[in-house]
Amino acid sequence: MAVTAATAARYAYALATGLALAPVMPHALGAQSRSFNDSLFTEVRALADAIPGDRPLSLHVLKIVESSGPLRNYVAVDDSEPVPSCFPVFQIRYRDRWIVVDAALDSAAIAQYYGARPPVFHQDRYNILQRALLDANRIVLTHEHLDHAIGVERGPYFYAVAAKTVLSEEQYQSLLDPKARGIVRLTADSLAAFPVVRYDRLYPLAPGVVLIKAPGHTPGSQFVYVQLRGGSELLIAGDLAWQSEGLWRDQQKPEATSRSLAEDREALRPQLAWARRIAQRGEVTVVLSHDSRLLDSLVTRHVLVNGFDLRVR
Repeated sequence: MAVTAATAARYAYALATGLALAPVMPHALGAQSRSFNDSLFTEVRALADAIPGDRPLSLHVLKIVESSGPLRNYVAVDDSEPVPSCFPVFQIRYRDRWIVVDAALDSAAIAQYYGARPPVFHQDRYNILQRALLDANRIVLTHEHLDHAIGVERGPYFYAVAAKTVLSEEQYQSLLDPKARGIVRLTADSLAAFPVVRYDRLYPLAPGVVLIKAPGHTPGSQFVYVQLRGGSELLIAGDLAWQSEGLWRDQQKPEATSRSLAEDREALRPQLAWARRIAQRGEVTVVLSHDSRLLDSLVTRHVLVNGFDLRVR
């Protein structure tokens, strides 16, 4: 292991005490494997134990926006079957606190970016999200795209929420100087409100929660591994694939879409294979952000919980 328990404890203390105070926390985790292989997953599991404390009880999902389109819009296949899509957020719920993963987008962004036929936006759910962000222990983003980040970039409680939102160094740089569409540029003054972590490959964020660096969809893309108290393991994979067909058929997004987003398809290829492999072995449930059918299925199977739990215990 590249990270000792003592080192992980120092990271935990820094996050617990410095999130609202230090704009930059340059904690490198040392030389870890850069390959998406079995040894990486072993390291991820070990790091879930690196920070002491009770594991989270559940993983919750809240769909802020719902839409649909032909499958070929999401996966490089010749299939016009309409499939539902969504823009969700996630809550990693501990007994007495929570972590929010991603922050969706607001009604103004829907009007600004989605034209004459906008998707369905749930204002009531967005209001719940904003309360969850305000009271969260920590917030992380799977990546920088506006449909995952606007809720923290220009929400009603910006400074309070930004102080809890842990950006990776790559996310910080990408938001400061976007290289592709879909990323809202932030000023250096605005970004100064966010704590930043610098890590090589893996970062133990909290008991049972590990960040996995996965650049490709965007420069700052990362997966969020969650190990629940009951033993269930989940991988919030963001936009690694937009629909499950992409994961199981080993098909990325349509090439024209990848080009427009400036994706690194070579970087995504081993990530997709790795996620498929660990999912096929039944070791972890891969959660794809925009696959509405998958999320509904996971709720039905009690793997995910529908709706956020904002009770203070």
